[in-house]
Amino acid sequence: MKQQFLPTVQIEKKMREFRLSGMLQTLEVRIKQAEEDDLGYREFLGLLLEDETNKRSDNKRIRLYRGAHLPFEKDMADFDFAFQPSIRKREIMELSTLRFLDRKANIFFIGQPGTGKTHLSVALGLAALGQGKTVLFTTVWEMINALQQSRADYSYQKKIQNYLKPDLLILDELGYRSLAASTVEDFFEIVSRRYEKGSIIITSNRPIHEWDKVFIDKTLTAAVIDRLLHHSFVIEIKGESYRFKKRD
Repeated sequence: MKQQFLPTVQIEKKMREFRLSGMLQTLEVRIKQAEEDDLGYREFLGLLLEDETNKRSDNKRIRLYRGAHLPFEKDMADFDFAFQPSIRKREIMELSTLRFLDRKANIFFIGQPGTGKTHLSVALGLAALGQGKTVLFTTVWEMINALQQSRADYSYQKKIQNYLKPDLLILDELGYRSLAASTVEDFFEIVSRRYEKGSIIITSNRPIHEWDKVFIDKTLTAAVIDRLLHHSFVIEIKGESYRFKKRD
């Protein structure tokens, strides 16, 4: 009895049902290739499976990048270490290996505005995304405001997960404004629940010994700093602003 094969239109229908978009996208090309190169069933199926795998990897990468909310895309190759001699390039390149993520360690970039703190944090975020890690970039005030609003509509426990789940949380611009007592508690909650579970990168224009002016509550300040510094790297940038350089 002659074997019956599904027509291409039926195969495509099945692929849609099983959400095999990678296979569906290349099916016609692979059929033509199989006919022209006299491919066996295993080779043909292997090519389709590889197409599906590549498509899913691409989709995952796109989701990760979109979910990270990075303000721009600049990697370490774009950073001008010569302009900031106070930064030890070897130390930054070691951080770029992302071993700090395995240790659940934190990173502080401390320096005046325009010295490259955000650039370095974004570059590490991009490196993490490249390894399939989940990343979230936000300013401290954006996070605090989101958490405060979630208390008003009783979605706090759901909202806070946005800041607890990522492998790497990047908090930009700590220190530009002081935090009220209630908001310090939210910040402490994030730090405390991520402690030894997920890494945090913090950029700040204030040295750590001045953070009591940011958090106001000295007891909570000590608790926050204690947890953040336990496993951490502190990078102090003492150079000039890139923005002033560009003006010149």
